[in-house]
Amino acid sequence: MELRYWEIFFVLIYLKAYSNALAQVTNLTEINSSSSSAEQLINQTLSESPLPISSATDPTTESTIASSSLRPSGAPDLNSLQKQSQPEDCSQREKYRLQPVARESSRLRKCCPIGENLDIYRENQSDSMCDNEVVKFEPTIISAVLFDNCIEDLEIPTTLSYDIGNPCNSSLLYEGGEDVFFVLQDGSLLIIDKFGNDSYTVEKNYCLDIDKSGQLFAFTCITQVEDKIAFAKVLFVAVLMLISMPCLLLVSYLHLSLKLLRNLHGLSLSLMSMCLASGYFVHSVVHIYSVPNTGIIGYVIQFFILSYFFWYFVVCFNVLLNVWYKLPCRVQLSKSWATFNFACYCFFAIAGPSSIVALTVQKGLPGMPSYFLQGLTESIRDSQRYFIPPVSTILFLSFLINILSFFGFQRVKGYELAEKKDQGQDPVQNSIAFDQQKFEDVKKDAKCVCLLGIILIISWLLEIVTFYSNSNSNYLLLCDMVNGLQGVWVLLIFLVVRRRRTIIMRWWRDRGSHEINETEMQELRKDKNPT
Repeated sequence: MELRYWEIFFVLIYLKAYSNALAQVTNLTEINSSSSSAEQLINQTLSESPLPISSATDPTTESTIASSSLRPSGAPDLNSLQKQSQPEDCSQREKYRLQPVARESSRLRKCCPIGENLDIYRENQSDSMCDNEVVKFEPTIISAVLFDNCIEDLEIPTTLSYDIGNPCNSSLLYEGGEDVFFVLQDGSLLIIDKFGNDSYTVEKNYCLDIDKSGQLFAFTCITQVEDKIAFAKVLFVAVLMLISMPCLLLVSYLHLSLKLLRNLHGLSLSLMSMCLASGYFVHSVVHIYSVPNTGIIGYVIQFFILSYFFWYFVVCFNVLLNVWYKLPCRVQLSKSWATFNFACYCFFAIAGPSSIVALTVQKGLPGMPSYFLQGLTESIRDSQRYFIPPVSTILFLSFLINILSFFGFQRVKGYELAEKKDQGQDPVQNSIAFDQQKFEDVKKDAKCVCLLGIILIISWLLEIVTFYSNSNSNYLLLCDMVNGLQGVWVLLIFLVVRRRRTIIMRWWRDRGSHEINETEMQELRKDKNPT
């Protein structure tokens, strides 16, 4: 009987232990289930929350570009976790040591000239990547402070001037559909990648532009275009330009001072020399002292160099006018008509370069000439569209005018022979006889002009070849040396000619002398032999 009671007692203990074990297993299952559901909820919340920077769709209206977390109800531990990892503003993040600072030299880099859009998907990829503007280029410019994966917009209105051209030798292309572009106050480009691991990147070497569909594109540099000419070589050519300056100024001074040389040809030659001397002076100072050549300085150099070539065209045209009109028709211009003729020359030689410089400014292109440059990229070649083509056109037209002048001299020789046969027969005709002395002067002027034209054309062809090819910089240096010594060529050509040399030497010997007339000589004799 007692054994039976013990069996019942052990059964009750077993049932109690079994119930306790069953309760523990049930609690564990519920904990695992709740843990799994919480994990799923965290993954869902993190997948729905945006990246820290991508929420800044409008930097002009939001003062802080930061992420906002999605907080599920009933999960206070998840809320505190996200609050610690992603704060609502940038105050709890680390501030970068290097911050963008706006300066006077800060520029936004635009790929195409002003008034033109990108043409990325053109049929012929060898054509220019820029075309006429359809969509206006209006990038977003912000003043911001950079933090670790966070950007604070200061909401300060900012405007930047443009630098035109792609500075890259090789580059990466970013599309605005997948990336968000902002230009910072120092001109650098802020790229926010919506789907990348990094929240944003800042690029210093880039260019930004828009295509005809309104899509923004950014080119960021892998490698930049580097100057292939050492500073010592540039300095050497700049010194040659300074050597040319006194030669050009001497030519200008003599043709303005000496009455026998102060005619239409001499005045035009004088102004041509002064324009080249002025351009060489500014150009050499910019390179010797490393003065930034952007802005007005580049346009001033462009104007003077272009004016030099335009005045050369005027000198050629003046020879043509003498040969085909003034000499055959025996025209003697009065002082007023000669002044009007020279005023027309001045208007052409000033208005032409001014119009070209105005177009360069309108497009936002740099005004510096192609000296010391090589067209390694399309942007560099495009920057010379208002220098190389106009100069090439002027030299080509001058060459054609010189050819026409040659045939004009052949025609005038016929008039000269007929003049000699008819000499003494017609007194009326003799009163307006053919001006043989003027014919000889014009012929000597034409020889000098043609010789200078040959030098200009050869040096310019070398300039074009070295600019558009990837040749060695030594050839580029040789070409720039020839261009830098143009003042010496002008001096040798226009002052060593026999007649001009005679006039100049006579002026040099007689400088400061005074011709004594007969009355003064009689007074001197009386004083010398008093009665």
